[in-house]
Amino acid sequence: MNTRSLTACLLFLSTGYASADTLPLRHGAYVGVGTGCENPPNAELRTYDGRGLGSAKAADCRGRVLSTQNDIYQIEQDCREYGSPKPERVTERATIRIDGPDRYTDLTRNGNESFRLCPGLKP
Repeated sequence: MNTRSLTACLLFLSTGYASADTLPLRHGAYVGVGTGCENPPNAELRTYDGRGLGSAKAADCRGRVLSTQNDIYQIEQDCREYGSPKPERVTERATIRIDGPDRYTDLTRNGNESFRLCPGLKP
C-alpha cells in the first residue's frame, strides 16, 4: 500500500461515523406499532437508510454505535434538525433495542416506543 492510499484510509477511519449499516435493520420507512402504513402521521414516521434513524424533525442522520449488549444498541447520531428558523446539525444519543430485522424499540429517556417497517411506504 502506498503512502497516499494509507493516508486516505486513515483519514476515512478517523471520521468516526460508520460507512456500513449502523443498525441491523432493513432500510425503509417505519411507523409506530398500532399505526397503519397508509398515510401515517409524521409524528409516527421514522426512516432508516443504513446511516441513521431519521424522523419528521431530523433528517440526514449519520450514526455510530457506541456499544452493544445483546440486542440493545447505544448509538450517537448527528442529524439535521428541523423546526427552528435555520436547520442545524445536532448530535444526540439514543438507546435502541432491535426486535427483528424490521422492528425496533426506542428506549431513549426511559421510553418504550416500538416501530415496524412498512414495505412500500416511501420515506
